[in-house]
Amino acid sequence: MKTPKEKYMNDPEYNHLVKTLEQMIEQARFTPSELREAVILACINYEMRHVREMQIAPRVEDALRVLDNFVTMPRKRGG
Repeated sequence: MKTPKEKYMNDPEYNHLVKTLEQMIEQARFTPSELREAVILACINYEMRHVREMQIAPRVEDALRVLDNFVTMPRKRGG
């Protein structure tokens, strides 16, 4: 995998993205912290819109059900 610097030097789109972010910092439109927060929020928003389906194996699902029943069932005193 390439380092960010290698991507910056070799990938025109990545280079453009970095330069755009640098300009926003230069123009005092956003602080570096605000840009980091915005990028993280963009990733979170993307992930929320593209939820992946998970397949749980039937045996695992049964085991989870047993555990859930064990935790949620009332306990008898004495014993």
